[in-house]
Amino acid sequence: MSVAPFADRKRFLQLVLKAIYNEREAQLLYRDLEVRAVTPFQKRQIRHAYNDEVKHERLLSHLYHTLTGRQPQVAYPPRPEIPDFQTALRGAFEDELEAVELYRDMYLMTQLQWVRDVLFQLFTDEYEHATRFAYLRAEL
Repeated sequence: MSVAPFADRKRFLQLVLKAIYNEREAQLLYRDLEVRAVTPFQKRQIRHAYNDEVKHERLLSHLYHTLTGRQPQVAYPPRPEIPDFQTALRGAFEDELEAVELYRDMYLMTQLQWVRDVLFQLFTDEYEHATRFAYLRAEL
């Protein structure tokens, strides 16, 4: 008995596109947050998350292309409004936790090991970002 590679392939691909958009959104936010950060430590933590989000966008785009044979068509989000550093940091923390859940759910939607490997890397990175941002918020 063989197992289907995806529980719902169409839904999975929709989530990949949503994730690419979210990664782009995070990149914009983290660029602005890094500028507003006061200490070198804060800047390093935010820059680390930013660099990972760039890597995630690349991984997700490659994943989509490999699965469909097409480049993903995803709009670029508008630049975020940042009321203040602490509020934006809290939003980033919450967004990272949502990303962990999204990638975990996507992981459970497929039996393809190479896809699961990508998603495992994504959700562990996002969890790490949430931890970094929690630490930064606790320092404020």
